[in-house]
Amino acid sequence: MTNGHRVKTILGWAVLLAVLAFIVCALGLIFVGPTSNLYAVGSLQPLSSRYPGGKVFVRDPELAEELEILRASGVFEIVSADQANKVVELHPREQAPVCGNPLLLTWATFGLVPATVTVSSTFSFTLEEDGEVSEEQFVLQGERRVSLVQHVFKPFRSDTRTLGAILASEYERSR
Repeated sequence: MTNGHRVKTILGWAVLLAVLAFIVCALGLIFVGPTSNLYAVGSLQPLSSRYPGGKVFVRDPELAEELEILRASGVFEIVSADQANKVVELHPREQAPVCGNPLLLTWATFGLVPATVTVSSTFSFTLEEDGEVSEEQFVLQGERRVSLVQHVFKPFRSDTRTLGAILASEYERSR
């Protein structure tokens, strides 16, 4: 076998492997597709102390997502009714509509071209303390990044933790 023939054989196998890798990746893209992660917009202001809102009892724990966001924020220490001097009644989170135009190219390329969209939701609750009732409302803004690369970060990110950090920052700014 001559050197020229060996080179052609090696190049042939390399091209075949590259084509197979491309096909496997393309099938993976079709079946898995892009994913998204939520990121905070701008810098977050940390809480001045641990549980600055004090101890609270949550009246409606069936709003599981809102409860987890509140718990992740660290604004209140959530305790049983007999240990709390405040009562929180959560309200369902309201999400603002999102323009999907930036996502069109991402979907058309199966996530190869990344997109970022701004998302916003309103987190509100009623706080009762010593017979006084106050309505608290916070706008939680973030960026949702959509691409194949976000699969790498997905195990290390949680939308609930991100929303909790944004809520804590908004709470601290409102004081």
